Amino acid sequence: MYAFYMRIILIYFLLIGTLFADSHILEQENFEAWQFTCVEEQQQKICDLRELVFDPNSEEVVSYLSITINPDNLTQMQIAFPHAVNLKSPVSLQIDEKDPLELNYAYCNQSACFVAEIIGENFVNFFKAGNQISIKILLLDNREATITYSLSGFTAGYNKLSSSIIN
Repeated sequence: MYAFYMRIILIYFLLIGTLFADSHILEQENFEAWQFTCVEEQQQKICDLRELVFDPNSEEVVSYLSITINPDNLTQMQIAFPHAVNLKSPVSLQIDEKDPLELNYAYCNQSACFVAEIIGENFVNFFKAGNQISIKILLLDNREATITYSLSGFTAGYNKLSSSIIN
């Protein structure tokens, strides 16, 4: 059953790819574990910084974390999870050995369930100073899953993302 949900996530990313197929990629650059991309969509430049986490056995995408800067110049974080998560249980996000934060799911669509948060400069600075993010989720069968994101390259990628809103 778990593998089924992981395949759904992979299909989601394939669908996202088809959405961007109609978009023109203006710029794309890798920053170690993170990828910066700007596309032109409906005559607007849209940029994000993201990292994908793959299952080491199946090579399928398990989760992704995306950082964007909205028109009000606020940093937004979105994390995607498979549908097999217990939506009543909060997501625990921990940067290195700092105290974990509890986040709630914001919404689900046909492809995944998401945490979506506006994050302040202090939170971005924790990302910049950190080495990794550990996220703990509770699955529907009450198993706990830990997803780890590397913060290697985050600072350079975020700086690129910040400068992209000026250009």
